Amino acid sequence: MTEKRYFWIKLQMDFWKSPVVKMLRKPSGGDTYAVIYLEMILLSLENNGYIYYSGVGDSFAEEIALVLDEETINVEFVLAFLKQKRLIEFADDASFKFTEDVTADLVGSESASARRVRAYRERQKAIANEQKALQCNTDETNRNLDIDIDKEKDIDNNIRSFSDENDQVTSEKSVSKEHHSVHKPTKKELDDRFESLWALYPRKVGKQKARKYYERAVKNGTSDEVIRKGIESYNREIQVQGTQTNFIQHGATWFGNAGWENEYNFEPPKRNSNQRQLIQKEKLPDWAKNAGKKQPSNSIMSRAERAKKEAEIDELLRRV
Repeated sequence: MTEKRYFWIKLQMDFWKSPVVKMLRKPSGGDTYAVIYLEMILLSLENNGYIYYSGVGDSFAEEIALVLDEETINVEFVLAFLKQKRLIEFADDASFKFTEDVTADLVGSESASARRVRAYRERQKAIANEQKALQCNTDETNRNLDIDIDKEKDIDNNIRSFSDENDQVTSEKSVSKEHHSVHKPTKKELDDRFESLWALYPRKVGKQKARKYYERAVKNGTSDEVIRKGIESYNREIQVQGTQTNFIQHGATWFGNAGWENEYNFEPPKRNSNQRQLIQKEKLPDWAKNAGKKQPSNSIMSRAERAKKEAEIDELLRRV
């Protein structure tokens, strides 16, 4: 059974100032279009980045509007806009996916096991901080007791205590030297090690960012072998799943999201038989390719209503 994954959206500080969002918000009702845009990205996360048409609605847009609880005409406009700007790609008549340019800086994910490991590390860090605080309090208490005892001792005892403290300082300096003697990789060594890993990654985009994320991972204790195995697993999933190049994560995205912690799927993709039957009964209308094409005669909306909505979409797209 495939392990459960968790997805999230990370909005950049300039998200609302980006050209795509500004163009979506420019027409009347633009704030609704921007919200639908985000809702569609969230919806795609449930199916590994895809949105599927199951044939429940009379059109792809109507079915998405039903799921998102939005107006069909608004969803139609957003779909037409995204396709016009090449921000979505249709894999077939029954599914589409956002391009890597849209999701690279917005979408992140982690497996259930990685989520548990991260939570465990956070708990261990909190426990270590508590123990450190308790140790500090204990040291302070012992120090105060030593002061009181020293007041009652004679000069010889004070001298002995002073000698013991010197021995302790000398021991601490020795331990410190041993600690600093641990080899720390040079910048050239890190560059060479990163280059060997980068040569294995399938989509070499964002190399400088990926280099920074790699160095951060090494400082946090991640070994090159772990990263190498992660890249090999991702390459295998791409080959088995037949992932298109546009849907392969940029190198910077993969290193930034610690892709070596992910669980990859090595089983060939399978289409749901029920979904295939529904699609055979009613194919997706090609409204996105030709906004003026008539809908099937069994559509719930009248021809006059459909013509009015198509005219509104064409007018909004001309304004954008």
